[in-house]
Amino acid sequence: MAELACRSRVELINFTDEPRPRRVEHAERISQDGVVISRCVLQPNPEGDALGSTQLAVVLHDGAPFEMGWCLPERGRKESRRMVAGDIHINPANRPIHQHWTIAPRVLVMALEPWFVDDVVAEAFEGGASTLRTVIGTRDPVIENMAAFWRRELDEGGAGGRLWAEGLGTLLAVHLFREYSDGIVPRIPLIGGLGAIRLRRVVEYIDAHLSEDLSLHELAGVAGLSAHHFGEAFRISTGRPPHRFVIERRIDRAKSLLIGSEATIAGISLAVGFASHSHFAVNFRKLTGATPSRFRQDRR
Repeated sequence: MAELACRSRVELINFTDEPRPRRVEHAERISQDGVVISRCVLQPNPEGDALGSTQLAVVLHDGAPFEMGWCLPERGRKESRRMVAGDIHINPANRPIHQHWTIAPRVLVMALEPWFVDDVVAEAFEGGASTLRTVIGTRDPVIENMAAFWRRELDEGGAGGRLWAEGLGTLLAVHLFREYSDGIVPRIPLIGGLGAIRLRRVVEYIDAHLSEDLSLHELAGVAGLSAHHFGEAFRISTGRPPHRFVIERRIDRAKSLLIGSEATIAGISLAVGFASHSHFAVNFRKLTGATPSRFRQDRR
């Protein structure tokens, strides 16, 4: 492991950068309000430079096995192992560590801006002072399950919008601080749902802004709650998360327009807030069992 002798060169990758960072070749990427999801290739690091990112980064290996070496400052020793698909790295923002590999590994990344993480931790836990550990090459079934949603969102070009991306990022941040923080992070207890008045106010706001790219923080502001507490209270009140509820309201509005207007299906999909006709069609069929055109035809 001589390759990992301490070096002076340090590089912090910013996964939101345009043009792309020197170390990263993005295949697909979406960036929404402090949350970045990317399917990318990392360039080789044969010199063992100290690498990190300006965001909290969770990196899931998605390609062929390869040998990797690293040195965590708190352990003070060089380590190495063979990385395989499904291995996960967790590294807080602005914490570079010496790493070494000689191939170009294919990875799936979710990166969270520090302000986003700070907001989630402050909302979800009392104090939020716990420190997140750097973890190399772990296996985490919860993150692997989350990654299926990251992949789907990339495949659909970010069609879920801000509300879905914020929800994914919030779930990940809460899980990380539960499982990988240095101290016990007490959870703030949540009692009950939104209450009838708050719930009605939020639903009315959603219905009035269906054509817009709604965000979790926006809906939480309407309810007068933090984003994390709003998401959980909303689920208790409605039985589904905000993102799913908004999709259902959009489909309900689309059904009315398909029956009662002469607007084109493409026009209706935009009017009710879907990013693309294909995303509209997939969700419409999932909830109704028919395509939009068949639904309109059958009811006329």
